[in-house]
Amino acid sequence: MAVVNIMEQIVSERLDTLLNDLDCCKCSDCKLDMLAFALNMVKPKYVNSSKGELFGRIDSTKLQNSVDIDIAVAKAIATVSASPKHKKRV
Repeated sequence: MAVVNIMEQIVSERLDTLLNDLDCCKCSDCKLDMLAFALNMVKPKYVNSSKGELFGRIDSTKLQNSVDIDIAVAKAIATVSASPKHKKRV
């Protein structure tokens, strides 16, 4: 296994979950902007094994870590939705 930032997958999953309940643009450009914005707000967690990935996922479920991730994702959604890079789509 290569060295990976497991926060990328965790934040991406939370983004998809939170976007399901919102009426905002969900195009790939906006979702990638939201993901990048949120990832820049959370501490990265690099792992290089399946065991490390498991421990990282367990750590992300701790209440404070989970709240921090949700806050970062919510801010990302609000910021990108308020000013998307693309023109209004019909």
